[in-house]
Amino acid sequence: MTFASHTVQLGSGRSLHLHLNDGASDAGAAPGALLIHGALATSHDWLSGPAEALAQGGPIAVVDRPGHGSSRRPRFAAAPRRQAAQIRDGLRALGVQTPILVGHSFGALVALAFAEQWPEEVPALLLVGPIAYPEVRPLEHGWLGPRSAPIVGPLIAEAGRWTGDALMLRLAQRLMFAPDRPPPHWLATYPYGQALDPRQTVEEGEDAASLLPAAGQAVIDFRRIRAEVAIIAGEADLVADPRRHARRLHAVLPGSRLTLLPGVGHMAHHSEGGVIAAELDRLRAGCMAPRTGLGVAFRRGKVGLAS
Repeated sequence: MTFASHTVQLGSGRSLHLHLNDGASDAGAAPGALLIHGALATSHDWLSGPAEALAQGGPIAVVDRPGHGSSRRPRFAAAPRRQAAQIRDGLRALGVQTPILVGHSFGALVALAFAEQWPEEVPALLLVGPIAYPEVRPLEHGWLGPRSAPIVGPLIAEAGRWTGDALMLRLAQRLMFAPDRPPPHWLATYPYGQALDPRQTVEEGEDAASLLPAAGQAVIDFRRIRAEVAIIAGEADLVADPRRHARRLHAVLPGSRLTLLPGVGHMAHHSEGGVIAAELDRLRAGCMAPRTGLGVAFRRGKVGLAS
C-alpha cells in the first residue's frame, strides 16, 4: 500500500504535511482516521509501523504534527489547543470533515484538545499511551525545556546539536520502547536529520514547556468531550505512567473504554498493532451506525467525503 504526500500552506508561517493512503473507495467507505504522533517523532513513527495494517480497515491519513517533520508552526505556538487548531485548519483546507482521531503520547493530548474545542466535529478518539495531564517531566524539561526560552533557546539548541543531542535522543528512544528495544527497521528509517535539527529541538522544547503545570496550557476540560473514547496503554510504560494518565483519563470520561496491556511499554502501537487495529475497527463500526450518519473517507489522490 502506498501513501500520497500533501502539504497545505496555511499562512502566517503555518503548514500541514500529511500522508493519505490511496486504497480508499469513493463511496461507502469506513470512516477515515487521522494518526497523530508523539514527541521526538514525525509521521514516520506511524508509517514505519502500524499504518499499513490500520489502513486495511478503512482510509487513513498520517500527519506531521505542527512543528514536527514538514509541518511548520510559528514560535511559541506549541499549546495543544493551537496545534489542534492548525490540524483542523489543514483538514478544512482539504475539504474534509474531522475523522476519527488516533493520538499517541503527546499526540493524544492534541487529539483531546481538538475534541474539547470542537466536540461536535469529532466522532471518536483512540488514544494510545496518552499524556493527558500537565506534569513535570525530568527528561524533556531538563534536556529540551530550556530551548523554549526566547532568544537564548535557539542558541542552546545549536550548541546541543554538536554536543549531547544524539546521545540523549538514543536514550529517549530506548525509554520509549522499553521493555523492548527499538525495531531495527524503525531505527533504520528514523529521520535523524529532522529530529536533531536545532529548529526541531526548539519546538520539542516548546512542547515540553507546554506540559508544565504552571503553564496551564495542557489543562483540558474533559467535560466538553462528546466523542466515543478508547484508551490503550501499556502497564510497563516508562514515558506516560498509566496510573497518572490513562487510568485518570478513563475515570473522568464516562463511557470511555480502557485497555491495559501487561508487560507493554509506551510504543504499544508497534508491539501490539493488532490490538490497536481491532479497537479502531470497533470505533469505525460505531461511526458507521445509522445513528451517527458519519461516513468520512479519504479518496484516491485527494481528500473527500463519502456520501
